[in-house]
Amino acid sequence: MPTQDISENAPPLGAPGTAPAASEELKNAADEARSALDEVKEEVGEQAEKLKQEVQAQLGGAADKAKAMAADQKDRAAGQLGGISGAVSRVADELGRDEATAGIAGYAHDLAGGIRRVSDTVKNNNVDDLIAMSEDFGRRQPIAFLGAAALAGFVASRFVLASAQRRSARANSPVRTEAGLGAAAGSGPAGNNEGGMTR
Repeated sequence: MPTQDISENAPPLGAPGTAPAASEELKNAADEARSALDEVKEEVGEQAEKLKQEVQAQLGGAADKAKAMAADQKDRAAGQLGGISGAVSRVADELGRDEATAGIAGYAHDLAGGIRRVSDTVKNNNVDDLIAMSEDFGRRQPIAFLGAAALAGFVASRFVLASAQRRSARANSPVRTEAGLGAAAGSGPAGNNEGGMTR
């Protein structure tokens, strides 16, 4: 079988029919590359949109949880303020019974009324309204707002310190349990057989 040289049948480079075929192939390859790039761009856009929606859903859920927690804390604070108002009012009533402390009783009643108004305001407004009220107060009375913020910070720090000291005192105090007493009864000087233990 005779071997045929392939290069004999191929048109020479630069021959009249080869340039249009090569340019057609380059054009097709460029179109395919553009098409693939468009598909990648579309896929990236879809993935970015999905990610954006997921992040928004997560943030929305976290914001809802934070608002629910803040509303719960707001209700607790309103209840505590109501309790404080009632206690101050009872003290004022006690002070009002004695002529020597009747003047102080008036101040105590005023204080109880102010605390009750704050409690009612906290109870009857949502968290967003309370934030707006505090921002408005801060704009109208910046010095009073800063003073109230400093006082609240001082009270909070004292509360945290007192809580830490109580926790520390509880941790350091000996806890007596039956197991602890039994172990203490079994221990004694060497050679002492207290607690019915044998060596």
